[in-house]
Amino acid sequence: MRINKGAFVQVQYRLLDREGSLIEETTKEQPMEFIYGMGLLLPAFEAELSGMEPGDQFDFHLSPENAYGEVRDDLLLELDKAVFHIDGKFDEDMVYEGARVPMNTADGQVVHGLVTHVGEDKVQMDFNHDLAGEELHFIGEVTDVHEPTQEEYDRFFGHQGCSGCSGCGEHHHEHGEGGCCHH
Repeated sequence: MRINKGAFVQVQYRLLDREGSLIEETTKEQPMEFIYGMGLLLPAFEAELSGMEPGDQFDFHLSPENAYGEVRDDLLLELDKAVFHIDGKFDEDMVYEGARVPMNTADGQVVHGLVTHVGEDKVQMDFNHDLAGEELHFIGEVTDVHEPTQEEYDRFFGHQGCSGCSGCGEHHHEHGEGGCCHH
């Protein structure tokens, strides 16, 4: 079977940055699994795999525009330190340089920001996706393609149909705008 809309797909791959450094790797024992065309992955990633079948190898690059976009200055924010107070005290166990901190947007959506600096009165955070501005290089192989079983379908969508998306299954990724990288 070839990869097409609605197919259950397993891929094994290595994800490299433009310098060739390893960002992520899956294995035959723990491949990335997804249902093709359901909006779980970057559209450009899926487009590269379209029509492939088990055993097919792939080696392609995604530009930042086709992945997580360029780094956006409007997602680099400086927040009052008081935002991070719990019971009147700054939460230094949770908020420190290099920490990923979950925050709520005005409409209640949870977004994760990277703390880049903690000052006397302000905390600087970066809400860009970790891979924003990166060219992504995927090298791998399609290991399985078949019609999803009910169990496989439920693993991604629960018993609620498409509105019940629960993520990428057993292989976890950071999610940003555009869904899963590959996630």
